[in-house]
Amino acid sequence: MSTILVIDDNATERDVVQHALQKAGYTVLGAADGTTGIRMAREHSPGLIICDIDMPGLSGFETLKMLKEDPQTQSIPFVFLTGSVDAMAGKLGRELGAEEYIEKPFSFSKLLAVVGSSLRR
Repeated sequence: MSTILVIDDNATERDVVQHALQKAGYTVLGAADGTTGIRMAREHSPGLIICDIDMPGLSGFETLKMLKEDPQTQSIPFVFLTGSVDAMAGKLGRELGAEEYIEKPFSFSKLLAVVGSSLRR
């Protein structure tokens, strides 16, 4: 199974997502902010990155932009998982290169479906 990097400043939400993915058989890494997430993506080359948008320091948008500008990480599929319900946020995420945009609260079946389809691309 693939390795998935989850970037979310909310430890509880990050842990819930990590646990669900681990239960589904994935190897999961966690980062509490965009800067750490970028470093971990470079070190571990995960098969997928799942990232919150609204984070202190680097936002999810800034994190995605930096990852897509780096030849080492630009091809890693990226999914936003966020509480933001702004339709423009989803559009901007896709324009920056995100594969998907999942709104919180989400079902685990939706999360696993998006993860599976993103990893297959």
